[in-house]
Amino acid sequence: MTWDDRQARDHVVRTETLLTALSGLSDPAARDRATEAAQALVALYGECLARVMALAGADTARAVADDELVGHLLLVHGLHPEPADARIRTALAGLRGLGDAELLAVKGEFARVRVRARGCGSSGETLRTAVREAVAWAAPEIERVEIEEAATSVEPPLIPVEALSRGGARTGGARS
Repeated sequence: MTWDDRQARDHVVRTETLLTALSGLSDPAARDRATEAAQALVALYGECLARVMALAGADTARAVADDELVGHLLLVHGLHPEPADARIRTALAGLRGLGDAELLAVKGEFARVRVRARGCGSSGETLRTAVREAVAWAAPEIERVEIEEAATSVEPPLIPVEALSRGGARTGGARS
C-alpha cells in the first residue's frame, strides 16, 4: 500500500499520538516495556535505512531525501545527505515573498539568520516567525535560531522636501 502525502501526514500524527500516550500508562513496567519496544523498532528501522542509503548513489540519496516523509525519517536517524546549512538555505529561499532571509552561520545546534522584511512593521514579525518555522522544518536538529535585523537603507524621497513648500522650488518670481 502506498500513501499519498495527506495519508502519510495523518499517519505521522496518529503515530505521534500513540507514542505520546505511552507516557500516560499507569503501570510503570508496562510503560517502560512499551517505550523500549518502540525505541528498539525505531533503531532497527534506522539501521535498515542506513544500509539502504549506503547502497544508494549520491543522486539516488538526494532524490530519496527530497521526499517529505522519507527526508524527515532520514533526519531522525542522522542520515540526510544534505548538510543542515544547505537545507536551511533552500527553506529560506521559499520565504522571498515575505522579505529577505540570509543564513549567516550554522554551528552545532545553533543558526543565525539575517532578515529584511518588506512592508509594515507587522510583516517583520511574520517574517521572523516564518524563518523559525522554516528552519525547524528543514533542520530539526537546530535547537536555537538567532535572528538579526538587516540594516535598512533609507531611500531618497521622490520629491525633494523643498518642492513641497509654497514657492520652495521657485526663485524670486511672483506667485501665479
